[in-house]
Amino acid sequence: MSTAPRHEIEIVDLKVAFKKFLALKGVSFYAGKKEFLGVVGSSGAGKTTVLRVLTGQISPTGGKAFVGGYDVTKKRKLISLLVGYVPQLEHLSLYYEFSALQNAQFFGRCFGMRPKEIEERARSILTILGFDEDLMTKKVERLSGGERKRVSICLGMVHNPPVLLLDEPTTGLDAHLRHETLNYLKMLNHELGTTMVIISHDLEVVDYCTRVCLLEEGQVSQFGTPAELISTLPGKGESIRLVLSRMSSAVLDKVVTLKSVKYWAKAGRNAVKLFVDEPREQMLAIIKSLNEMKIPFEEISLVEADFFDYFQVKPWKSKTEGDSQS
Repeated sequence: MSTAPRHEIEIVDLKVAFKKFLALKGVSFYAGKKEFLGVVGSSGAGKTTVLRVLTGQISPTGGKAFVGGYDVTKKRKLISLLVGYVPQLEHLSLYYEFSALQNAQFFGRCFGMRPKEIEERARSILTILGFDEDLMTKKVERLSGGERKRVSICLGMVHNPPVLLLDEPTTGLDAHLRHETLNYLKMLNHELGTTMVIISHDLEVVDYCTRVCLLEEGQVSQFGTPAELISTLPGKGESIRLVLSRMSSAVLDKVVTLKSVKYWAKAGRNAVKLFVDEPREQMLAIIKSLNEMKIPFEEISLVEADFFDYFQVKPWKSKTEGDSQS
């Protein structure tokens, strides 16, 4: 007899085929209660397929997917109550001629909620999302793009699901609105204890996640907390930032082929980050080598590695080791 899943969301060796095309090739990851999980990958990585399985839109070819301990293929009606969903495009879930509260009434009734219960729940969520009375009662067509996104989030949570799935929630928003939206989601996650799963191609979301799953070509390339993943790099979370007097391919080739350098990434116009084992101990040796090769530099310092660095140099990628992305 199989053991019941221990996590709010659990994906086990999930495979999905569309005729001869295998969109998911044995994917496994999880999200615990109250976690903020980011499922990140480029177009075609398999993110949307995962989402469609979790919402019961398609059945897996192989493997299992559980929400709240229930198999999504066997308890589809129940899963619709356990999962809230925020689509990428707000117009798919909003009635623009209605206010935020009127939209909430419509969607809440679809889940059999009473009008008073819907009103209280919607006001509570919208307040956390920064809405005052004027915004709550204003027609959606008169709201800004960021405000409409927040209304869409409210509708996904109006029936109080333990899990909220968000499909590219920052797409189409300006930089400050992307961060504003993610901050509001983090507040909801913290105050209401809702497990959140964000599907995104945007690395910005990782800064808000307690755990991240990187998908590439239908497979999990990396899975863990951001800190755990960063700590697997040489230097275990620290790197050496080198600012050169001038950057050229010839100079760069010499720097990155230093014996101690395992990986590197561009870090500005004339700057690179060097990933080495024991960077504190290696810094003096690198300075000595630069002087011997007569490579002028303006600054060298020990800095923390971040997730963008990790994503650029992570070893799983099928590219030349040590290559970087500009």
